[in-house]
Amino acid sequence: MSINSSTISHASLEKQVTIVDCPGHPRLAHLLRQSLATLKPRGVIFLIDAATIKRDLNVVANMVYTTLLELPRPTHVLIVANKSDLFTALPVTKVRELLESEITSLKKTRDDSLEEEDERAALGGPEFNFDELDDEGVMVEWTRASVETAQTAEILEWMSKRIS
Repeated sequence: MSINSSTISHASLEKQVTIVDCPGHPRLAHLLRQSLATLKPRGVIFLIDAATIKRDLNVVANMVYTTLLELPRPTHVLIVANKSDLFTALPVTKVRELLESEITSLKKTRDDSLEEEDERAALGGPEFNFDELDDEGVMVEWTRASVETAQTAEILEWMSKRIS
């Protein structure tokens, strides 16, 4: 597996936007880190499977948290609860709650092993909350979508407002 990229044009975008698709598999996380270091994105979109998030919560939270730590500042982030058309999909608010709770646990584990106060304070206080990231130059927004059924208007609208 590798990184895929494409430049897209759309009526809702002021100019062309290059999309880089990094696989979400933990074994390929190094590809995402390399992309962040070399491309300096203006925005990042996480597509999270809202139908399987409970099963994959630790892996997803770890990927999101690690990525948030490594993002250049300022950066806009859109977290998409994908597959929202499925009966088993969780609503965006529940996906957010689960991620915040799991990232709080991950952060506690990581913070306990850190010696420097600056590193410990990275990305807010002990209780992780996506809203607190604004102060650190990471503006996070949420939406739902279904790429499979082309319910992606909110993603395009976000791209138009935030990164094009």
